[in-house]
Amino acid sequence: MRGAARLRTDVRGVTIVEFAIILPAMLSLICGAIEFGHMLFARVVLEGAVTEAARAATATLETKESERTAIMRASIAKSMSDFGTAPGKSIEIVTTVYRDFSTAFPETYTDANGNKQYDKGEPYVDRNRNGMWDNATPVAGNTLGGPGDVVSYTVRFPKRVLFGFVGTAIGYGAGVIPVSASTVVRNEAVVTSAS
Repeated sequence: MRGAARLRTDVRGVTIVEFAIILPAMLSLICGAIEFGHMLFARVVLEGAVTEAARAATATLETKESERTAIMRASIAKSMSDFGTAPGKSIEIVTTVYRDFSTAFPETYTDANGNKQYDKGEPYVDRNRNGMWDNATPVAGNTLGGPGDVVSYTVRFPKRVLFGFVGTAIGYGAGVIPVSASTVVRNEAVVTSAS
């Protein structure tokens, strides 16, 4: 009986048991914070990379479009090289060309029925005063546009999940966190010819 009483009052080793109980939750919080911070950092870097790549593509209109596209891709890949892409995935770049800024965005409207699309009869702002609602109207067949065109750049970066168990817990069990950034810029209005 004395031995059992001594065991009940002996508190040596309690700290180890408490630590073993708390450790999984503590590690999950730390790894989750690292994953979330890394994702935000990747997003900020991608936004800067897209802006810089768009600037490079708009300022070199005397260069062939294929070379401008290669310059843009290389610029984004270099900026994002510190962030791992998910296995089997690659960076996706989508460009859309418009004649001017007014055609790059749909006219503003009030979504009276809440279906997230314009329906005939809903009030709208008629920017171009043509008496009808206009959606964004891209120019077909041109990847980076010509002089004075407005180009929308959207980049989707498949960031690799750092901690698989955190990715699974936050809904990215496939190991990919989709990070994207967009910008809209106007190409230089004048092309200088090489002399």
